[in-house]
Amino acid sequence: MASPASEPDRAERRASLAQRIESSLGPFDAAQLRALVSVPRERFVRPEDADRAELDMPLRLDDTGASTISAPHAYLLSFRLLRLQRSDRLLELGSGSGYGAALAADIVGEEGGVTTVEIDRTLAARATVLLRDRPNVRVLFGDAMDAAAWIPGHDKIVCTFAVGELPEPWLRAMEPNATLVAPVGRGLDQRLVRVVRTPGGERVVTEHGAVRYVANRSASADA
Repeated sequence: MASPASEPDRAERRASLAQRIESSLGPFDAAQLRALVSVPRERFVRPEDADRAELDMPLRLDDTGASTISAPHAYLLSFRLLRLQRSDRLLELGSGSGYGAALAADIVGEEGGVTTVEIDRTLAARATVLLRDRPNVRVLFGDAMDAAAWIPGHDKIVCTFAVGELPEPWLRAMEPNATLVAPVGRGLDQRLVRVVRTPGGERVVTEHGAVRYVANRSASADA
């Protein structure tokens, strides 16, 4: 049985991963790439998947595959569309085990903040433990479809599961200058969509390529 990789080895693997993602899908903001290197993804995967933590692939967080930790590049694609940066206040819909929130916390810094919402009670509890060393992160147990109550006060919103269509209450709750990124579609027909609320209150909606995310788990999910 191979011995566990040391942290220096893992950090080197994460650095190589960041370089490969930058080469294939970049350019990305330097702060976003640094977060990918600094956050130990192995903390957020299941123990049996620790040896695959530095691979650019999604990994299951439960036996059914209903919850996953996305491939690292997926977080960067969303963060790039959000133009996530220092001092931003991000709302993440779908925490999983907290990896995305950890990346975002590094990017927004102590001047910013991350609120992350998870529908699975067990995962919400795990994320709370794993993120307790990050004072700029708040973990909530709840249904992200009710996000209209949390969106005000956040200038960036990211959804980590696929919705059949963008919920109108989310869009109405967005404040001027806010940006939302979400995978929209059903089954294999999903597109990464960005919505920008202009200073005048208009919505600018753009699509940014095919993606594949886990489905919405809410009891109020659209068909």
